[in-house]
Amino acid sequence: MQINTVLQAPVSEQRIRVLFTNLENYQVIDVDDQNAWPFTLTSEELEDFQETTDPFPIPSVQEGTLAAQKRDEAVSALKPLLEKHEALFEKKMRNELIRLAVEQSGRPRLFIVRALRRFWQRGMSPNALAPDYQQCGGSGKPRRNLDKKLGRKRSVSPGEGLVVTEDVADIFRTAIETSYLVGKPVPMSVVLNKANGLLRSRYPDITPGRLATRGQLQYFYSKNYRKHEAEKRRMPARAYDKDIKPLISTAATNNFGPGARYEIDATIVDLYLVSDEDPEKIVGRPVLYLVKDVFSRMIAGMYIGFETPSWVTAGMALANAFCSKVEYCARYGIEITDSDWPAVGIPASILADRGELLSRQADTLVNRFGIQLSNTRAYRGDDKGICERHFNTIQAEFKPYVGGVVEPVNGKKRTGKRYELDAELGLSAFTEMMIHLVLRHNTSHVVKDYDFAPDMPNDLAAVPIALWNWGVSNRTGKLRTCDERLARINLLPNETATISEVGIKLRGINYTCQEALKAGWFDRIKQNRPTKIEAAFDPRNTNEIFIRPVAGDDEYWVCDLSDRSRSYRGMTFVEAAQKQYERKRAQASAKQRADYSSIDTLDAIDHIVQRERAKKPSKPSLPASRRLMGIRDNRRDELAAERQRTSLSKPDSASSTGHKALVIDIKTRSEPCLDYPDLDSFLEDGDD
Repeated sequence: MQINTVLQAPVSEQRIRVLFTNLENYQVIDVDDQNAWPFTLTSEELEDFQETTDPFPIPSVQEGTLAAQKRDEAVSALKPLLEKHEALFEKKMRNELIRLAVEQSGRPRLFIVRALRRFWQRGMSPNALAPDYQQCGGSGKPRRNLDKKLGRKRSVSPGEGLVVTEDVADIFRTAIETSYLVGKPVPMSVVLNKANGLLRSRYPDITPGRLATRGQLQYFYSKNYRKHEAEKRRMPARAYDKDIKPLISTAATNNFGPGARYEIDATIVDLYLVSDEDPEKIVGRPVLYLVKDVFSRMIAGMYIGFETPSWVTAGMALANAFCSKVEYCARYGIEITDSDWPAVGIPASILADRGELLSRQADTLVNRFGIQLSNTRAYRGDDKGICERHFNTIQAEFKPYVGGVVEPVNGKKRTGKRYELDAELGLSAFTEMMIHLVLRHNTSHVVKDYDFAPDMPNDLAAVPIALWNWGVSNRTGKLRTCDERLARINLLPNETATISEVGIKLRGINYTCQEALKAGWFDRIKQNRPTKIEAAFDPRNTNEIFIRPVAGDDEYWVCDLSDRSRSYRGMTFVEAAQKQYERKRAQASAKQRADYSSIDTLDAIDHIVQRERAKKPSKPSLPASRRLMGIRDNRRDELAAERQRTSLSKPDSASSTGHKALVIDIKTRSEPCLDYPDLDSFLEDGDD
């Protein structure tokens, strides 16, 4: 049996503490008896006792306090007794030692006896002699049943002040919870006015000197409301979760290696650019897409341009992240190798906003590439904080060195120079600058407070490229590769195009391709050509589209703009749609004018018919048979008259003088007739 163990009797509720052991005998004391003294029990007698919880755990005493001072006084008084601890278990010797301690300490015998008994019953340690000050008073319990105000008396303001009773506390609580803990934050002065208004409503006879003060209300708030709980109630849940909620984990915890999860996000850069062709033209602020690997913090891909954030631009950024960046950097005069920017391949998952990747087109990432696609919660940008935070970081690196940076306050409002006028970089130069910044981040930036996993070596630097290379070698291996052009085509938006004799039509624009011509799709014969087909297109360029002749196959055909739609060459689909709209409006306007003028034309036709109908005699002078037989002769006469009217030769002198010239009938001659052929000779009687 160990010393200081607390035991409980099997039948009664007596609890004893083992103070000393001597072979088969044990010295014990009753811990609940205020007048107890040690007594002896044998090991056989203790066999039926059960070990129980210590009812007097050793307290913690802060040095320098009154409790520590009282403890030290008791320890000093018991020092002569504790030096001969074994002798205390004999009554005669104990009384002699107590008398000696009384003489040396000058303390009463009752003080020595109580301290010694307390020492034995509470665990035989110096802190057991400390007083139970923690049980004094009403800690944490408000004092409401009072007649006088607590705290210091007033020295300047008149009156005795307000006594905070239970009714007043309810008023304070109502004012705080209805004014301070709801909606947008308000100052405490507003809550004080609310509380005093409720006081006057409940107690109409209250005097100005008995109203609540700001100090009372502030003290009540601090004592009854925890700050973090109050802040949680004062702001929307989404704002609390984003800005206040404790961070108990890290983003890389569940990402085993490179490519386990990419984060993608876009922002409008705080910089105005100029045109590459004409530096005098300010073209606005570009859009920046970043794709970051969560495990290594490497920027895997990006997009810089003037297209608004959409599935198209997100797809271009992802295609850049999936493929080698050597050719991409070479277009801007930067020579690199794949080892300088090794982020090549398809990741396992992508985390994006609830925007461009929350569409039907984004299903391509899941169905075609086998990527697990996740979207952040609404208004929770912190779900992908690694990518979100880097926008500010990367922009802070170039802002001190370039002109046209967006300033917090518009220059026009402070009567200064507009920052847009300082724009000096074109899109190509800005892209080149961003590539240099991304390469520096990937190869030399030290990630602050990176959370290393237990199996990661201690000499591994928290640099993105070092983390990436280590992860590829020791964790997930190489990412899945893909064909660059095929990846770009698969990430383009898809729509249904129609096929007819004139070509493949998408959004009112016609296309042709050599493969379709060889297949005979456009031959003007009755055939079983496909009528519809899925077409992928780049909304920024109408010059070509891509179709798959076999659904689900990797083969694709490149369709070029048809001559029928050559007017849309070099446009975006938005510009083409605008041109089509303008043409339709012009056609509609022309149709309205035609419909309007056709009314006058029909009136003129009706007038002519009525006029000529009036000339016709009511009863013909010749019979119908004679009239039908003279059609050919009548036609010949009318033809001669028409030729005479439309002849281009000038009239001769004889004609001008009014004398008729000698006319010789050439039909009497034997020469062949050189006159214009008469179609009447070829027509039968029944021909029209």
